[in-house]
Amino acid sequence: IYVGDSATDMKTARAAGIYAVGVLWGLRDEAELKAAGADKLVSSPLEIKNFFRRRASSDQHA
Repeated sequence: IYVGDSATDMKTARAAGIYAVGVLWGLRDEAELKAAGADKLVSSPLEIKNFFRRRASSDQHA
């Protein structure tokens, strides 16, 4: 999982085959991050924490 706040971050993650999470408190807006390939957008650090918790929980039940 790659977390970033720019189109370059999203493109880098996608090129590496990594799940791209765009944060909306950076300099770029939602439309730009989506267009650059963000798999998920979050608007607070707490959302990232919860996202990782859900992923870890689903991995344990797989």
